[in-house]
Order: sequence, then structure tokens, then C-alpha cells
Amino acid sequence: MESEIEADLQPSPGDPPLAAPVRLHWSPKSPFVRKVAIVIDECALGDRIARHRTVVERLRPNIEYMRHNPAGTIPALELADGTKLYDSAVICEYLLAFAGNGALLPATGPMRFEVLRRQADADLFLDAVLLWRQERIRPEDRQSDQFHDAYRTKARVALDAMEAEVECWPNRLDLGQIATGSALSYLDLRFPDLGWRAGRDRLSQWAARFENRESAKANRLALD
Repeated sequence: MESEIEADLQPSPGDPPLAAPVRLHWSPKSPFVRKVAIVIDECALGDRIARHRTVVERLRPNIEYMRHNPAGTIPALELADGTKLYDSAVICEYLLAFAGNGALLPATGPMRFEVLRRQADADLFLDAVLLWRQERIRPEDRQSDQFHDAYRTKARVALDAMEAEVECWPNRLDLGQIATGSALSYLDLRFPDLGWRAGRDRLSQWAARFENRESAKANRLALD
């Protein structure tokens, strides 16, 4: 009996190595895809991951794609063992773990959760402005002034919060900053009339520095 108990207490073998990422479902219009693409380049994984142009629309489900990704969203990452990962935050964390990149996301400690908090801020901000865009492209006589006012307020409050804290961000790039830069670039693409830079000089200057990085320049948002 004692030998059986001792055997149970022996350390278990380590986790198997992470499967290599091999294919990214991609669109040049998606800020969430841009976040992942910048992480790929910052981790020097670009030569190892093929990019497959995948079209997804809210009101036109891509049934063929959904056979492999039931969520029907992009980005999605395919691994060498056949696993498919969805959601940009999950994909980024996997890529950083695979590449052993602790600079963009610390493995432990308070700074890890600070970076994840800023990524969540940017992603939730994007979720809101994506909903706002859906309202803006409806026929004008079916749009809601109340909806526009509410989401304009949401955007203003979020941008003001970024402006207030941007000087406290680390000088070195991290995942939270990549998410923020990707979110701001979506405003430039889809909401140029919002004029988000007005009165936000610190955030505007930070965004200019971010967009000057090679990984950002190589992965700019664009319409088809």
C-alpha cells in the first residue's frame, strides 16, 4: 500500500510541447486580426505561419468556414496538431507562450495582470465601436439617435481614460499596447469623423510612435 501511495506522489511528466502554429485566418480590415499579426511579427514567427484570407460577415455566415470554426469569427489560428484557437486574446497568449516571449506579457506577477487589463480595456472598447459601426451603416431613417449618443459617450470615456494613463505605460512594447494601438487604428479606418486625437495629445503622440514600429507598418488596416 505504501509503495502505491509513494507512486501516486511521484511528479507527473511535464506537459507536452506546444504544437506549432501554422495558419492564421486573416482579414486586412479586422483590428483583432491586426493585434495577432503584430504579435506574430514581434515574435519573429511570420515565416512559419501562413495567412489565409477569410471573409466573415455578421449577417452572412460563412458556413464552410464555420465547419472548422463554429464561432465563425476571425482571427482563428490553426496548429500543426489540428487544434484550432479562436479569440485574439487566446491566440496572442498561445503565440507568446510558444515563442517564449515574456517581454510582451510577463509570465507572473502584478505586471502580467496590468498588461492583461489594458488588453481587455482595448478589446472591450473595440467591441463597443464595432457595435456602433453596425448602427452607423443601417439606413439613415432606421438609425437611433439614442444609440449614437450612448456609444459616442462610451468611446469618449474610454479614450479619455487612455489619455489619462498613457504616460504610465512602460517604455517597452507589451501586449496591452499592441491591443490599444490596433483599436485606435480602427477608429482611423472606420471613424475618421470622430476626431479622436483632438484634446488627447499624449495618446496621439503615443499612437504615432506605435505606428512607426516595423511590425505595425507591416500590418496596417486596409479596406479591400
